[in-house]
Amino acid sequence: MTVHAFVDESQRGSYLICAALVSPGDLASVRTELRALLLSGQRRLHFAQERTQRRRSLLTSMSKLPIQVRIYSSTAKEPVARARAIEALLFDLIALDGRRLVIERRETSQDGRERRQIATAVASGTAPPTISYDHMAGHEEPLLWVADAVAWAYGARGEWRPRVQPRIEHVSDVDPR
Repeated sequence: MTVHAFVDESQRGSYLICAALVSPGDLASVRTELRALLLSGQRRLHFAQERTQRRRSLLTSMSKLPIQVRIYSSTAKEPVARARAIEALLFDLIALDGRRLVIERRETSQDGRERRQIATAVASGTAPPTISYDHMAGHEEPLLWVADAVAWAYGARGEWRPRVQPRIEHVSDVDPR
C-alpha cells in the first residue's frame, strides 16, 4: 500500500511524533472533509486551541476518515527525540511504500536539519529512495491537522487516548535500550 505521511508533534512528558498515513487515492476527499470541519474564520485546526466539546466532535469526524496513524515516542530532550522519531518513521516508510512526507513547518534551522537528515537517510537506504518531502505550515495542509489532533489526544491520555486508539496502527518507543 502506497502512503503519504503528514507529521506533527506533541510534548507531554514524552516527546511524540505523530504520522498520519493516507493512500494517495484518498487525499483529495480527505482534505475536502477536513476543510469542512473549519469554523467560520478559521484557517486551520489546532487542537490545543479548541474547546473540549469541539475536540470530541473533531475526533469523531476524523475517526471516520481513511487514515491510519503511527506514533513515535521518546523521553529524550526535543532535538534528539525528534531526530530519532523521524529516523524511525523514515525507516518504516520503506515497508509502507511511502511516497511523500510532509512535516509541519517550524523554525528555518530545524527544518534545514530535517531536510539534511532525510536526504542522508535516502542516500544511505534507510528511507524510501523516491520519497519527496517538504515542510508546510498548518494552514497549508489539512492532513497536518489530523497528526496534530492525534498527537494531542494520545499525549493527553484520560478520555482522549481511547478516542484515537482505533486509528493508531503502531506506537514505537525510539529510545535506545
